[in-house]
Amino acid sequence: MPEPALLASAALVLGWLVLMRALRHSMYLLALLSFAATLMHEACHWLAGWLLHARPVAVALWPRRQGQHWVLGSVSFRNLHLGNAAWVALAPLALFPLGWLMAQHWLFPAYAAGQYGRWILAAYLVACCAYGGLPSLTDLRLAAGSALLYAAFGLALWWLLNYAGLLPGVAFPLIS
Repeated sequence: MPEPALLASAALVLGWLVLMRALRHSMYLLALLSFAATLMHEACHWLAGWLLHARPVAVALWPRRQGQHWVLGSVSFRNLHLGNAAWVALAPLALFPLGWLMAQHWLFPAYAAGQYGRWILAAYLVACCAYGGLPSLTDLRLAAGSALLYAAFGLALWWLLNYAGLLPGVAFPLIS
């Protein structure tokens, strides 16, 4: 990939992100501009919830005020628990590698081919992947307990494998 394609594309994606950030005070303009990001973000929650039996029951894609804050979209679940909450709540993080794949296979080649309409559209969608891939505070709150459970399980498993000698060359400071 030529260097100009990377620099120009990064600048355009950054421009889209700056525009979305600048519109945060006008909720309806932000909702309109970031609708694709909201759709992708909530689709990730819904798909992960469906795959992990969290039973998604409702999807909202239009902004609404909730107390002092605005919510751009949401998915409600009937069976969210410690076993699946982290995966469902953090599912939009999958948009980051998706955005990178879009950049590699659509954004950079469109610029290199001089297809500037496709390039602008691709940059918008890559920016939406970056914008929609960020977990909300609600996502982080829902994931916290479940993520701690998985981290504790992973640490315990690592300790047991190390103690059993199945991880050669790895030292655990609590075992002498």
